[in-house]
Amino acid sequence: MDLGQRSETVRRANLSAVLRALHLGGALSRSDLVVHTGLTRSAIRSLVGELVLAGLASEVAPAPSGAPGRPSPVVRPVRDGATVLAVAVTVDRVAAALVGLGGSVIASRGIDRRREAGTVDSTVAAIVDLVGALRSDGAAGADRLVGVGVAVAGLVRRADGLVRMAPNLGWTDVPVGEVLGRALGIDAPVHVANEADLGALAELRRGVATGVDDLAFVFGEVGVGGGLIVGGRPLTGAAGYGGEVGHMPVRTDGRPCRCGSSGCWETEVGEEALLALGGYPPDGGRAAVESLIAAASAGEPRALAALEEVGRWLG
Repeated sequence: MDLGQRSETVRRANLSAVLRALHLGGALSRSDLVVHTGLTRSAIRSLVGELVLAGLASEVAPAPSGAPGRPSPVVRPVRDGATVLAVAVTVDRVAAALVGLGGSVIASRGIDRRREAGTVDSTVAAIVDLVGALRSDGAAGADRLVGVGVAVAGLVRRADGLVRMAPNLGWTDVPVGEVLGRALGIDAPVHVANEADLGALAELRRGVATGVDDLAFVFGEVGVGGGLIVGGRPLTGAAGYGGEVGHMPVRTDGRPCRCGSSGCWETEVGEEALLALGGYPPDGGRAAVESLIAAASAGEPRALAALEEVGRWLG
């Protein structure tokens, strides 16, 4: 009995390795899968057959290359064979997307909102509405959801998805994963993480940092977040707060921050700091930022000085 359990565990691990290679690498030949996974050709043939039967992969004959020898069949992930719901929560926007195998976005929806309207209840309600809209769109794979990922602009405890503190949203100790899971009524795990940590991971997996082992990612909007990749793996710290650069103290006589401290990096390089320096209302949002950039492009001295000062603190 123990041998059978170990054999099944190995089989599942190998299936996972093949599917992961297809998910991250897209269409791959069986020969490519041998290289990616280190498994034998016969094992790859058997595992691919199982994935095809499960509707997670498809196999097609390769295009003639003119090279000698028998070409290896090409295996592709089936986009809507399994899907995840990706949710992003920022200060003035909530967005949701249905993402399929291979990382393709099947459908997406988003709504802008007033910054003062970002309560937990209103945010969860907005997400539920967006998911309902995605389903009503008839998005392929909506009935094959295997997980939910939520990116939040705040300190997130990775172990259980607790948003420990999100100063710009006004949230403290909010179990977002638990609350959202109940509201959605979806029989799938809900994972919550900091938006900048996930941004760093996204750049590593599918963006400008593909193939890079070490990465520092800085994301700025109303607040400022950071994510770190070291040795090809996320560096999140023991509780998941690693890379939280926005609330590093950088100025002893600095402005008060929403986190309760003062002189945080966010108060020098965040959106509000930029707008205030440029003579715009600090809560002017995207429209004010676009106006400031247009003024700077036209050579307006105060706008240029604002960009220079924020740039100095960024440097």
